[in-house]
Amino acid sequence: MARPKKEENIRHENRVYVRYSDVEYDLLKTYAEEAGCPIATYVRNTSLGNRPKIVYNVTADIEEIQKLTAEFGKVGNNLNQIARFFHMGGARSQAMQDEINRCITELRDLRKEVIKMVGEYHGSFETHRK
Repeated sequence: MARPKKEENIRHENRVYVRYSDVEYDLLKTYAEEAGCPIATYVRNTSLGNRPKIVYNVTADIEEIQKLTAEFGKVGNNLNQIARFFHMGGARSQAMQDEINRCITELRDLRKEVIKMVGEYHGSFETHRK
């Protein structure tokens, strides 16, 4: 089965040839890879003034973060069990209200620990190359 033809207004019929030195080409190739697109698409977009959004995924494998993630999971599990209880018609009691308050307090405490570890985040979630 043949590949379907692109619409007339999407086709790129006109060509522009540009020569790059090896260093320039390697740099351009790196930028295109960071943007997650082919070199031709990267050159086309940047030449038309469309700056590609480059996202850097930062992964931290820190034991404390793994511990806090597990704690968040446990608290979330408790809240899910409480929600299921109420959805099944469970009566609201003082013990249940105390458990809800305890879970909320745990979440606030965990949030404070995370902020203390990594600091308060201010700014954009997108990272841009200058």
